[in-house]
Amino acid sequence: MNKTIKIIIIAIIIIMLAAGFFAFFVGQKPSEMANDTTTTGGFPDTGDSAGRASFRSSSVGRTISGSASETNKANTLTQLTKNAISGASYYGTTTALYMERATGHIYKINLDGTNKIRLSNATVPKSFEAFWSYKSDKMAVRYFEDPAARSVKLKVKTFLASIGHLLKATSTSEAELKGLALPATVSEIAISPVEDKIFYLNQIDNDLTEGVAADFSNKNQKKIFELPFGEFNVSWPVKDNVALLTKPSAKAEGFLYFLNPKTGALIRILGGIKGLTAVVSPGGEKIVFSGLGQDGTEAKIYDVKSKTVSNLGFATLADKCAWGKKNKNMVYCAVPATIFGSNLPDGWYQGIVSFDDGIWSKNISTGESKNVLNRFGADIMNIFVSDDENHLIFTDKNDGTLWSLKLKTDLPR
Repeated sequence: MNKTIKIIIIAIIIIMLAAGFFAFFVGQKPSEMANDTTTTGGFPDTGDSAGRASFRSSSVGRTISGSASETNKANTLTQLTKNAISGASYYGTTTALYMERATGHIYKINLDGTNKIRLSNATVPKSFEAFWSYKSDKMAVRYFEDPAARSVKLKVKTFLASIGHLLKATSTSEAELKGLALPATVSEIAISPVEDKIFYLNQIDNDLTEGVAADFSNKNQKKIFELPFGEFNVSWPVKDNVALLTKPSAKAEGFLYFLNPKTGALIRILGGIKGLTAVVSPGGEKIVFSGLGQDGTEAKIYDVKSKTVSNLGFATLADKCAWGKKNKNMVYCAVPATIFGSNLPDGWYQGIVSFDDGIWSKNISTGESKNVLNRFGADIMNIFVSDDENHLIFTDKNDGTLWSLKLKTDLPR
């Protein structure tokens, strides 16, 4: 009997301790639980409903100054949209263009969140990618078309649009998109950084893929190659080099090639790296790349001319990086709080893995790194640097929203 009573008393004590522990932590405000290194300083406390969703729903167009460290206290973060986007670009150095994912409408907005203008009312449902030309007056839109009645597979379509007539609008416009559709067999597309030209992969049949360069009306086509393999991501970082990156996977060795669209010359730049992702600098001289190493995901810098490799200095995926425009030795990267696992980048692409990112800059010439944005719960992708390097824009993969970060102009770069 005494033994039974002792057991009951011990059980009651354990329950009371657990209840007290739970009440203590639940009763704390988010600011009390957060570590200074994992939140963006200066974010307002929104009371009982403090948290990611409440902050986002009320902060579109508001500017929030970071204050957690000397390096980023003057950088200003602004949420530009509350809805998901398909893609974004700069229009000048103080304005952004974006396509809303749900509707396909195109908007223009100042980088401080003011003066939002809808430029088109053409509905492009299920758009998932939008790319702009170097003058921002043309764009390529990738979207899903509803499958035929007997098919369960979504078809991906590509639409080329001219939007120069929309950009002059000073108020909401009802104009439609004008352009043309590429063949449904087009699997990838890239836009020249200096000319009104495109490059795309076209699947001829199940066994062959051709690489085609053309103007923005898909005329003056030039077939550059024909291969029995077409699983590439394509980008066009330099006038004379199209980058072909094998689809990244932790399960396969990846390769990066440079293709000269004029001569058809194909050169292997990187290879034999599992999970390889890469971003080429605007001049084509340097590449930030990531892949699986002995210690997990590793990020490095490759110098194309000297063929040397150096460490980036922080662990991230190359997809989360962008090169500077004004200072070509500057790279900006979203850096996760933690990054581990042997299934990257696959798990991130599939939405199985999500990250909490801050943003760091690194001058690869001097080796100097700076924290420009503390973590605030965003899984950052598609970073773009303005021509004057005073702003970054990026998308939060969690909800597809667009953000702008104004950089302190007197920081050394």
